[in-house]
Amino acid sequence: MNGKILVIMQSATVFGYLIFISWIDMKLQQQAAFTKNFYFYIIFGQFAYIPVGFLIGLQKFLRLWKKEGRFKWKKRYGVGFVVPCAYFLVVPYLLPVDSLFPYSMMTHPTISAVVQVVFGYYFMMSLDKD
Repeated sequence: MNGKILVIMQSATVFGYLIFISWIDMKLQQQAAFTKNFYFYIIFGQFAYIPVGFLIGLQKFLRLWKKEGRFKWKKRYGVGFVVPCAYFLVVPYLLPVDSLFPYSMMTHPTISAVVQVVFGYYFMMSLDKD
């Protein structure tokens, strides 16, 4: 596939996904306000933007897909980016342990969205083939 066409398709997919997520977020927020059950809304918010990072790293994955061999995980990306990002996403809401960072930082909505995109992107970058 032509590189320019792939970039245009990637951009359209990212923006389409963001519009879709915004719509789902609005519906979940309304449901949470009506039922007073915020758990699903919070969990959705912690993981909704990870596919954006996957889409940004898609070109490398497609190049790897064409190669022969088995997929392997580069530990330097995993230890340096993926594991800390997963910590930021999981600890404040899913694991009942004390955080290493202030809760105002761990539960900030902007930081959460950025960490999700970084998690998805570096997860894709951490894949390689033998």
